[in-house]
Amino acid sequence: AKVIEHDPGLTANILQLANSAYFGWSRKIKTVKEAITRLGTNRIFQMVLCMSVAPLVRKAVRGYDMEADSLWEHSFATAITAEKMVAALKLRGREEAFTAGLLHDMGKIVLGTFVEVDDEPIKAMVAREGVSFDAAERVVLGLDHAEVAAELLATWKVPDEVVAAARWHHRPADADPHYRQIVDVVHLADALAMRMGWGSGVDLGHYHVEEDAMARIGLTRALAEEITAAADPEIRELREQYLVGPRGAARERQPV
Repeated sequence: AKVIEHDPGLTANILQLANSAYFGWSRKIKTVKEAITRLGTNRIFQMVLCMSVAPLVRKAVRGYDMEADSLWEHSFATAITAEKMVAALKLRGREEAFTAGLLHDMGKIVLGTFVEVDDEPIKAMVAREGVSFDAAERVVLGLDHAEVAAELLATWKVPDEVVAAARWHHRPADADPHYRQIVDVVHLADALAMRMGWGSGVDLGHYHVEEDAMARIGLTRALAEEITAAADPEIRELREQYLVGPRGAARERQPV
């Protein structure tokens, strides 16, 4: 509470979120300490993490044809879906799953905003050969956005399992077995977030989902539907707390 209270803007945002209709407290929360007591340190950590990441991911990502806020919405949706998945399957690492889901696509910011890669050869290869977008990235660029994300997160000294989830979230079978569970969760949460319509870009729909990842963590299609049904309204509700302005066109949800 003392650390947060040294940042007036962060304090204001925490209190605004804590008093939002989403949490539905009957009595107004007036202090950061009370917010922590009511919501728990994990939820406060998630709020602070989202607020810290938002300035980076709320910009348009030109190299991937992503509009402003699109990557933010997808990252936020993947984080919530990953957290719901871990809870539904009674797995360990709920907090790490949220963090990994939120940060898994940071490599797109580097490649798409700072490098501004020419995506035409990548798109042409995807269309011509039917390979996944990340596979085409590796051929054209020599690396993919997942690898870039992992290198960036490693320099930030985030936990190793979060780095692994970013590095292998499109290729979970290649991950170190020690980290494969969280990689599988983020891989599947990423796919479900896309199918719910959260996030758009030139690469949308051009990734392969590993069926083995579902089997390894025990995720059935029926349970995946339940998770998305529970996650989608929460994503919509919390989105309005983090993002100012109308939601815009409704997302088209695709079948799991």
